[in-house]
Amino acid sequence: MSTVLAAISDAIGRWDRLTGHPAYRIVGVLIGLVVFVVVLNLPTPEGLTVPGQRTAAVALLMALWWVGRVLPLAVTALLPIVAFPLLGVLSVGDAAAAYTHPLNVLMLGGMVIGHAMEEADLHQRLVSAVLQPRFIRVSPSRVVLAMMVACAVLSGLVSNTATMLMLLPVALSLARICTDDPRQRTAFVLALAYSASIGGLTTIIGTPPNAVLASLVPEVTFATWSAVGIPFVILALPVAWFVVTRIAIPLPRRFAEAPKAPELPRWSLAEGLVLGLLGVALVLWFTRSPIPLGPLTIPGWSEWFPPKWTSDALVAIGIALLLFFIPALPKGRRKHEGSFLLTTARMEKGIPWNVLILLGGGFSLAAAVKATALTEWLSGATAGLTAIHDTLGTGLVGTAVVVLLISLFMTFTTEVTSNTATSQIVLPVLLAGVASTGVVPLVWMVPATFSASCAFMMPVATAPNAIAAEGGDVSPADMAWAGLVLNLLLVALAVIVSVVWVPLIFG
Repeated sequence: MSTVLAAISDAIGRWDRLTGHPAYRIVGVLIGLVVFVVVLNLPTPEGLTVPGQRTAAVALLMALWWVGRVLPLAVTALLPIVAFPLLGVLSVGDAAAAYTHPLNVLMLGGMVIGHAMEEADLHQRLVSAVLQPRFIRVSPSRVVLAMMVACAVLSGLVSNTATMLMLLPVALSLARICTDDPRQRTAFVLALAYSASIGGLTTIIGTPPNAVLASLVPEVTFATWSAVGIPFVILALPVAWFVVTRIAIPLPRRFAEAPKAPELPRWSLAEGLVLGLLGVALVLWFTRSPIPLGPLTIPGWSEWFPPKWTSDALVAIGIALLLFFIPALPKGRRKHEGSFLLTTARMEKGIPWNVLILLGGGFSLAAAVKATALTEWLSGATAGLTAIHDTLGTGLVGTAVVVLLISLFMTFTTEVTSNTATSQIVLPVLLAGVASTGVVPLVWMVPATFSASCAFMMPVATAPNAIAAEGGDVSPADMAWAGLVLNLLLVALAVIVSVVWVPLIFG
């Protein structure tokens, strides 16, 4: 089995290298344009408007270029600004406005705050604090679990790519301390990559697919998403730890001699200020809407102010701006007295702007789909899921089977495609299709969003996987075997959480 998986991984790796060849790009662009022109000139299907058909042609073109990685993902995401005005679907202003969608602004604010944490070296303190307890330093597997918890917490506040890059040196150092076996050392890196991807599910800003879902369903706020994301992560992390350290690369149960705990440096002013601002942001995000606690409801601060003042994005940018106003003593890479918590030069290098453009392209596409009523027509694509649901009934079994199929599709599709792009294509279709079933829409959409980030088999599946393979020397066979087991287990977990827990949170 491991040999077959390694061969598949190697084949996908060769295809990944092929996508960078100029001839591949030229042929891919031409194929996409031919399909685009053909769809534009087909007879308009019954029930679909001409603007809807034109929007579908643009959506298909973007999907082909995204899935085939014909162009950089962010470059394809700029297509709506040109295509929709030329086709008469949206004006330039309407098409471009989606790139400043409130959720994109929220992501930007979260990225800035996360980069400030990195600049202040707060991520190192988080890891050191987790590894201080003596019971953690009993065995290599416990050290791995502690590292995974620290990584998951950080990944909910910083992009999983940045988290993986920040903590990879820490994981390699811990591996050298804990074992002399080179293969066992890869368990530390593999576990770190998996926990970075899983941890991103705790908050809306943790990973882009979460923001895609929130843009489609108004009920999904920072607090309500975390109410489903945090329980999933709490259950998923031990599963990932068990798969890596017990099934894929078994680690010793105890140390012959326990390693020494890392020494914690004194708190710096920069660390304290950044942590305080992060705490303020989290409190404001989680208390914006009322919090029901059985017969008691804690009022949210949004009830005290005009609606235009009560956005999660406003909080994120407000806190981010403070980082540029507050001076701090030097720490780490900052060598000059009186330097600020963050500067534009450091922010420009640390923010993945391509992610914001990619999200903006998806939001612009979604705006056109909504404006042309294409969503209702696309709901026919889920007819098979609806038929299965109707055949098995509206009870728990029927819902669980449909959710299982959705989750399997998303997990294995995002092994070779962008999870953000896939979410932008699939989630609106699921939203339209679920309407006729009587099921709470998020029962279908939440597991799809979970599963989009739970692709663990291939180096090309996620940025943390790629970093683990290239920077951590994780073999394709180890990643493929551990990833296959983890994919299937977390699909099952996504089904359980979504069928049981999501209706309780979203009614």
